[in-house]
Amino acid sequence: MALKLPLEELQRVHQMLNTIPFLKSLGQEEIKEMAWALARRYFAKGETIIKQGEPGSLFYLIYKGKVNVYKEKLFGKTHLATLGPGEFFGEMALIDDFPRTATVVGDEPGEMYTLAHDPFQSVLLANPQVKELIMNTAEERKARNKALEA
Repeated sequence: MALKLPLEELQRVHQMLNTIPFLKSLGQEEIKEMAWALARRYFAKGETIIKQGEPGSLFYLIYKGKVNVYKEKLFGKTHLATLGPGEFFGEMALIDDFPRTATVVGDEPGEMYTLAHDPFQSVLLANPQVKELIMNTAEERKARNKALEA
């Protein structure tokens, strides 16, 4: 597997991955494999990182900065969440090729790590327990978002 991140970042990324609830059932080798597959990406304030309705090919893990998550409606948009360091988004589009369910925009300049579709599929979804945990996370987010929209 090709090294995408400098060695000094791998330990920090490894620790971040260990904090994600649906990764708790993975072994340390699987976490390490994910860390090696991540790529660093910067974002600017006001930058649209993902757009609702578009196909998705990346999972995002925020390292620095904040992003806002919006659900676009016919007449405007609803703010669903503000995510910051250690939080993630984009996992649902990688599970069953769902279109993006929300738009994510940089709230301030920041840095994140991305994981492409293939490594996500091979590491996470090879473990049925992880897929179930991801689906549970998605259901919790949907319920929270419905409450915000009401």
